[in-house]
Formats: sequence, structure tokens, C-alpha cells
Amino acid sequence: MTIFLPSRRSLLQSSGAALVSAGLLQRASASSNPDVVIIGAGAAGLAAARQLAALGLTFRLIEARNRIGGRAYTESTTFGVPYDQGCHWLHSANQNPWLKYARRNGFDVYKAPAERTLYVGDRYVTDAEAKAARNALSKATAAISRAGRRGRDVSPASVIRDRGPWAHVVGNILGPWAMGKDLERFSCTDWYSGAGGEDWFCEQGFGSLISHYGRSVPAELGVEAKRINWNKSGVSVETTRGTIAARAVIVTVPNGVLASGKIKFAPGLPARKVESFHKISMGHYNNIALLFSEDVFDEGEDALINYRSNTRKSVGILSNSNGDYLSLAFTGGTHAAELENAGVAAAVDFGLGEIVRMLGSSVRRKFLKGNYTRWGLDPYSIGAYASAEPGYAHLRRALRQPVGNRIFFAGEACHRSLWSTAAGAHLSGQATARAVKKAL
Repeated sequence: MTIFLPSRRSLLQSSGAALVSAGLLQRASASSNPDVVIIGAGAAGLAAARQLAALGLTFRLIEARNRIGGRAYTESTTFGVPYDQGCHWLHSANQNPWLKYARRNGFDVYKAPAERTLYVGDRYVTDAEAKAARNALSKATAAISRAGRRGRDVSPASVIRDRGPWAHVVGNILGPWAMGKDLERFSCTDWYSGAGGEDWFCEQGFGSLISHYGRSVPAELGVEAKRINWNKSGVSVETTRGTIAARAVIVTVPNGVLASGKIKFAPGLPARKVESFHKISMGHYNNIALLFSEDVFDEGEDALINYRSNTRKSVGILSNSNGDYLSLAFTGGTHAAELENAGVAAAVDFGLGEIVRMLGSSVRRKFLKGNYTRWGLDPYSIGAYASAEPGYAHLRRALRQPVGNRIFFAGEACHRSLWSTAAGAHLSGQATARAVKKAL
């Protein structure tokens, strides 16, 4: 049975890209001693670079990976079809600049399904079970919203009282699959600050969309920042390929990297700033990708599927993604981290096993190939995306603040309401570039 069981962002529902020519971008990045060094060529870094060029400032953009896009990455090698290993959902469509960019540049975008197909064991839910699932999700959402609205910076686990048969599904929808964390590990206040809205998909892949946006931005790939020296007159960024002197630096790397201490600061940053790296902490969210020879659920393109489970260790499923017989079984929180450590083969076996429990052993004959993304083990992200731990939502503000008008920070974790999204990263990058222009 297909029922309306909304996402976290749709439950909460109550600027376009800077126009700049390729030539201007090349000229803006030609200086050996630029106005600004940008660290990280993900959505935030690319947006900051384009905005700086439009504002007449020179920059150098360095990226530790051998590609641009950061946690947005689409490739077709693994399965022969566009496969988003990172960002896949265009959240909060009414505020999402990527949707407008996609339409202007010939990408195929479409609304994600608002309904879910629910299973109990190997069968569809009954009407009564579907109603119970909706009620459980509604009550849990109301409890978190009420706490967040009142400024109670506590965990959702401490305010959700109804622990019925759908508790684990509801908990996963609101926690691990949305926030990348179990209900005990994030703040109601932080959760409530997130923007709502519809979700959309890009047929060519979200990573392809961001890569297209950054195709003309000169980025120095395979260059890691090691140390940022700063004072009243400027900054020098020590990298694996020498030192770059500039008037300011924009740091767009994920909080996981900042918390790890892989980039040193001299003099050291204020204690409150450092604390924000650790307490606006990274969660775990990964997809078990499973390619079949046909649409095994027979629910059509991009079907959202959940099943009642007696444990947190379950998956949500986006079946037949883009109509390509590729199912994405998403995992989050502690369970996602455990599967990261178990390895790709173990994660694929788990995801396939959960589908077999619903559809029967014949599904194994239709299974072709699988993969598991492991963002928590990626040295350039060390997690999926960031959210505030209980009691630390106030540190979002500290995270956004520049240091000495020389060190500026941008990225998904720095946006006020579109945190955890590539849209938030993009808008944060633009806003930070404007702040740098004003400061300089």
C-alpha cells in the first residue's frame, strides 16, 4: 500500500548563481598573490570563487581531491548509469538555487515522490497499520517541533514519548536518514531551524549538476592545506605544493576535517570557534546501491519504500532511481558507521538481505552489482554533514563568524536554515564572498 508519509523537510514546511564569464574567472585566478585563498572546491568553494570574481577580487582555489564537487559526486563507471555517491536530493526546492540553475542549463529535474510504500514483513501494510504509521510520525514530529520552538536544546529521544510498533521507522526517518545521527545525538532546537519544502531529483545526477556549475572555475586539484598563518595584515596558507600569501582565506572544508586538526592555525583559533567544529559535528549517512536486472518492487520510477522493523538497523529504500533499476538503500547514524567499518561487501549483503525479506529469495537472481558509500572514512570529509549536538545549537553562530577579518568560513554547516544541503553550501559560499569583499 502506498501512503503519504512525508519527509522531515516537508513536515517542516509551514538566489540564483552569480553570473560570471569563464574569462573573468580565469583573470580573477591568475594572480600568484591573490586577494583570497579558497580552501575546498565543493559547492561552497565554487560559489565563493564565482562570487569573488564577480566582485572584482582575485582568488586561488585549492582542492585536496583530484576532482571538484566535494560531497556531491556523480559517476557512471560503477553501474553504467548516473550514480550519486553523495548529494542526491535537491531539498527545499522553493529556496534551492540548484533547481533554477538546472533548468537554465538543460538538466532534467523532477519532483521527488511524496508518498511511501510500506511493508510489514513480506506484505503491504493494512489500512490500520498505515494509519498507525502516519500517527506515529506525526506525534514524533510534533514533539520535536514543540521542543525546538520553545528553544529546548535537548535531544529528540528525550521528548518523543510514543514508542509503538513504528518507533524504529519513525526514528530513522527523523534521525539517521535525515540528520545522519541517532535521535540521542542531535538538538531539537537545531532540527527546528531547518528549512522545509519539496524535494526534487536531477536525472543526470546532482554531482553532475554541481560539476557543470564549476567547470569554468580554475581549481588547483590535489593540493592540501596544511597550515594557515594569519595576522592583521593578511594570511599565508601552507600547502602540499608551497605557500600562498593573500589578504584573506575562505575555509570551506567540512567540520569533520576541521575537528580532526588536519589544518593547523597560527595563532590558534578562539576556543569557542574550535568548540563549534566539534559540537556542530558530522553525522553518518551512506547509500547501499543495488543494481537489479529489473524493477524488483514494481512500483515505478523513484519509489520510496519503508518496512516495519524491530531494530534500528534497517534501511530506507529509493527503488528504481531515475528508472535505471538502481535501488539506493539509505543508512544513517550509528548503523551507517558500523557498516562503514564492516566493509562494502558486508553492507551490500545487508541491504540485499533486507530486500529479500520483503520480496523473497528470487530477488537474488535479479541482483547484478552493489556498492556502499563510506563518507565517514573519507579523509576529506570525515562524515556526511553536520548538525548540532544537544545543548550546542547556539554554536552555529560561532561557526559562521570570521576570525580577525582574515579567516572566513563557508559550507553547508554555516547556513542558517539550509544546513546539511548543497543549496546551503552554495548560498553560504556566496554570502561569505560578499562578507570578504566588505571586510577588505
